[in-house]
Amino acid sequence: MEIFFRLSLLIAGIINTVPVLIAFLPDKITDSYGVTIPDANFELLLRHRAVLLGIVGGLMIYSAISKKHYDLTTLVGMVSMVSFLLLYFIMDGEINAALAVVMKFDVFAILLLLIGYLLHKIV
Repeated sequence: MEIFFRLSLLIAGIINTVPVLIAFLPDKITDSYGVTIPDANFELLLRHRAVLLGIVGGLMIYSAISKKHYDLTTLVGMVSMVSFLLLYFIMDGEINAALAVVMKFDVFAILLLLIGYLLHKIV
């Protein structure tokens, strides 16, 4: 079952790493998140978020390849994705369709990672 867990880490890591492109292609922020950037401050926050997601995703990919730090990496990935999910559902106001897609990818990655981790630990 370790191979399934490593694949789940790899896939979840890739899902978390994809937004790092926004840090280097800020004109893609509107397309990716369905938001307009009102000023440089807002752009800075979103680009920094992309870098942090890249770090989380990179750690997950590293763990999948190196077979190291499974527990820590799973915890970091889960905290990142579950916190977005919780914030998504407690926000006041309407959330746009692009962010709903982001939420669905996170739900998929959470479930995949959780199942992979549990199978790895149990079997």
